[in-house]
Amino acid sequence: MRAPDVLTSSASGSEIVPAADTAAGPAAAAVDSGSAALSDGGLVLRGIRRLFGDVVALDGVDLAVTRGESLVVLGPSGSGKSTLLRIIAGLDHADEGEVLIGGRDQIGLPPHRRDIAIVFQHFALYPHLTALRNITLGLRHGLRLDPAAADRRARDVAGRLQITELLDRLPRQLSGGQRQRVALARALARQAGVVLLDEPLSGLDAQLRQSLRIEIAGRLRAAGATTVHVTHDQIDAMATADRIAVLRDGRLEQVGTPDELYHHPRTAFVAGFIGSPPMNLMAADHTHDGWRTPLGLVHHPDLPGRPAADGDGVTVGIRPEHLRVSGPNPKAGDGPWRSGDGETSGTGAEARVSAPAVVSLVVPAGPEKIVHLDASGTAMAARCAADVPLRPGAEVTVTAPVADLHIFVL
Repeated sequence: MRAPDVLTSSASGSEIVPAADTAAGPAAAAVDSGSAALSDGGLVLRGIRRLFGDVVALDGVDLAVTRGESLVVLGPSGSGKSTLLRIIAGLDHADEGEVLIGGRDQIGLPPHRRDIAIVFQHFALYPHLTALRNITLGLRHGLRLDPAAADRRARDVAGRLQITELLDRLPRQLSGGQRQRVALARALARQAGVVLLDEPLSGLDAQLRQSLRIEIAGRLRAAGATTVHVTHDQIDAMATADRIAVLRDGRLEQVGTPDELYHHPRTAFVAGFIGSPPMNLMAADHTHDGWRTPLGLVHHPDLPGRPAADGDGVTVGIRPEHLRVSGPNPKAGDGPWRSGDGETSGTGAEARVSAPAVVSLVVPAGPEKIVHLDASGTAMAARCAADVPLRPGAEVTVTAPVADLHIFVL
């Protein structure tokens, strides 16, 4: 017999999820991967807490990164991700908690004695040194390599990153992308156990950002590097991560693969932060027989295995690609629809909810269009084929399969 479904919760609400999935929550994921990370020389964070006066920047963060894994810490400005990176690097201290690299406690160790390398947001290259000397400086003075060994290692990494022809140039003679490659070469040349990346793409233009995103991820994987990459850009995170840790107000919301976070978000915050456009989120009222949403009434029997939520308010989510936009409802005749005309049709796996909406904006996006809609005062976006003939002001019907809805308890 299948175990009953349960509610998982966090600071921003809960999603009703199958019991089999609950072990993938942030705490359980940290415990499971923490043992592996300790045994294979990876990175483990336990109960990291950081206070700035009365402000809680980090509140009991548990994370583990196994050897060779790429973990992206994703969150908005002020979520604590840069503070977390600085604590790992030894540039800041934790008020509580442990930082372990290869099973060795890092608390109290100065940055230069930690088995880490950092790629900074703004490159941090010495302007008076050539690219080669920028790469070898840390090898000679930090790792105490002799000049010949440092030169060989720097040129080896430069060859793998295809920047050998840049080694004699000063930073001012390099483009933004070339400077970022030199900064990456400097980090990889240390052969550190963990490579930290502090939003290394944020200062680049969109086209260069896209190409470097793929290149850096490929180079780090080819080098077998264990990486922790902090960013506010979910596209960077989805493209480069093996796993993503979503951070909000110093607390972990969810840890999982990009597919897990996209298709099975545990909170309304994760659902609205992952995806472009993000998931449509709508307030709904819980009644005795279901949830009343702007798209219609979602009956309990149409959500098998999902229990009724305690409390009056829930948030309903639907991805833009799961919305269908069509012509006006025939029942509405030729006149405009009234507010609150949401309808429910079908049962079980075939159940659908639909409501009238007005097109507010159409954004062409190559092979598709992003159609922004107003459904009785609720804004939402739908992903449609490029040849759909829609214009702002058009009255349409928007339909959603109930099976594709996400229910988050506030």
